[in-house]
Amino acid sequence: MHDSDTGVGEFGTRAFAQQQPTVVSTRQGGARAARLAWYLGRLRSMGPAEIVHRLGEAARKRAWTRRPIGWDALPPGDPSPLPDFPNLRRALAAGSELPGVRRSLAEIGAGHFHHFGRDWPVPDFADPDAGASFWLHDPVTGGSWPGAETAALKVDVRSTVEAPDGTGRLGDVKFVWEPGRLQMLHPLAAAWAAGDAHAARDARAIVASFMATNPPYGGVHWFSGIEMALRLVGLLLVAAAAGPEGLPPGERVAFRRLVAAHARAIAAFPSLHSSANNHRIAEGLGLLVAGLVLAGPEAEGWEGEGRAILEGEAERQILADGVGAEQSLSYQAWTMEMLGLGVVLAREAGRPLGPAVSGRLARGAGFLRAMLDGTGRCPAIGDDDEGRILSDGLGPEPRYVASVTAAIAGLVNRPDLAPPARDPHLRDAIFAAPAEARPVDAGRRIFRDGGYTIWHGRVSGRAAHLVFDHGPIGYLGLAAHGHADALAVWLSVEGRPVLIDAGTYLYHAGARRRVAMRESLAHNTLSVAGASHSLASAGFHWASRADARLVAETDEAVTGAHEGYRRRFGVTHRRRVGRTPEGFVVADALSGSERAHAVEIRFLIHPGLAVSATDEGVAFGDASGLLCRFVPPSGFETRLVPAGRADRDGGAVYAPRFGHLAAAHELVLCGTLGGEEAETRISIG
Repeated sequence: MHDSDTGVGEFGTRAFAQQQPTVVSTRQGGARAARLAWYLGRLRSMGPAEIVHRLGEAARKRAWTRRPIGWDALPPGDPSPLPDFPNLRRALAAGSELPGVRRSLAEIGAGHFHHFGRDWPVPDFADPDAGASFWLHDPVTGGSWPGAETAALKVDVRSTVEAPDGTGRLGDVKFVWEPGRLQMLHPLAAAWAAGDAHAARDARAIVASFMATNPPYGGVHWFSGIEMALRLVGLLLVAAAAGPEGLPPGERVAFRRLVAAHARAIAAFPSLHSSANNHRIAEGLGLLVAGLVLAGPEAEGWEGEGRAILEGEAERQILADGVGAEQSLSYQAWTMEMLGLGVVLAREAGRPLGPAVSGRLARGAGFLRAMLDGTGRCPAIGDDDEGRILSDGLGPEPRYVASVTAAIAGLVNRPDLAPPARDPHLRDAIFAAPAEARPVDAGRRIFRDGGYTIWHGRVSGRAAHLVFDHGPIGYLGLAAHGHADALAVWLSVEGRPVLIDAGTYLYHAGARRRVAMRESLAHNTLSVAGASHSLASAGFHWASRADARLVAETDEAVTGAHEGYRRRFGVTHRRRVGRTPEGFVVADALSGSERAHAVEIRFLIHPGLAVSATDEGVAFGDASGLLCRFVPPSGFETRLVPAGRADRDGGAVYAPRFGHLAAAHELVLCGTLGGEEAETRISIG
């Protein structure tokens, strides 16, 4: 069946999903067209109330762009001592000897800043005129982002490119924002709290350099509320480490003005309606931090608003069964770390958050713990941009979800929630994480609200961990950080990932690659006639989306279904996943049509495994031997494209971390399917 017969255009085809990155148009209208497409996609997710809100927001933004840029335009600061955070200071000092902290201190001392696999110029923070070459540096193109000469809300952060293309446009804004989060202050604050005078000097110089280069409200670093909220966390750690009088009076004046400038911008442009996802929780944490650091009626209002946001969003964004509403494990850990830090700070201030927050955090930790394999790693489900709230280093953190799970176990005094393994981290001290690891629980767990079934156990002497998705794509109308992974499965054996996720490459600069890696053709599920069951219209928008549901369960198996192919093909996709004595069975069927349809059952395989096709199926192994074997359904053709041939044979790719692509093995089982199940059998060991 051809695309012209099914009504599926380029956006639903395998060729589109696998095509190589393309150069964005160099015509002057290319950026304008990209912005227009973004706004049209956003408009599709809005209801009448949100449209009214956006119109009012646009008017406020126009007014803000007319404000004078600079520190002199703000009210004067207060030179009095800062509030004291003795418990936080002791926790920081306790973490000062962690390997990540010591490594980061050495790198900061050498001027080495490395984010997402790219190096920044060596900064001279002591020279206020030299800051632009660091804070505004674009490591993708070598250019410079707008600074104080441009009103922040006029900076275009979306019309970007993934590599130099001759247009003069900049790379993904995530790169310039990463050092602007000031998370290099976190290890410095730990050392400062332990009495390191050099760390204190460096932290003060970094804050002064940032302020000199980035006055409010001009340039790229004043564009996003979530970025401002994350900066406030670093400033809070500086205040805790310094103590009430650790900064000279003149620096306390500047420090308070910096904090207040952030809080005013966050409060002015709240993330509401379809934007009220993790951004809203970040805004709540930022306002709470500002309210605790500052004093007076304005600060009291910020603290109250921050508390209300955190208490309300905890119950909205962590479902009753503990699953994060955004359907991204990394973003769930991120929001839980924000909520948890809010609990820590409110307790220290003597004004605890409501008990419902800790209750939802405990449930969330229970779910995340179930998602971990025996090595403390989890599938890369949904978006992952490597965002962290607390940082003790400048590099990636592969067991971030496990670390946050341990942190919440300590926060809510539930050592039974401790993960099976994790890496030591500064958040361990701040959250009083339990020292002992807890092995994963064998058996099956079903999370009905969030839509996951998880198996842990040993098969043929091998530890196996399988996850089955029968839930929604994501949260609210945008579902911005979810992927089209309805009825997908992920598998690890002996802690080695076997069935993997396409991951997250780039956001705004990812363009067509970003769209393709979100759609279902890049995930371990079934496609009909080469179509994706959900169509992404832009990097964070959906033109159509298929939310799966749980339809049946027995002691041996669970069955999910979705309607993503109903409009185009008149069928419902049903998938049954169950345990067998040898491993697992994945059984697919299409109901609702009398005729069979051409289908492809796709599996994305980690490139680190050895692959071989035999008469018994396709085998995957490592140095320890055979891990598992896939046996296709009767009558289905097997197409295997090893990672080494992916580039020339149009094979699959995945993002092992943000901003990086790698080839992956791809196993595609091709055949025709109707109402009778086609069983793919996975034998372990």
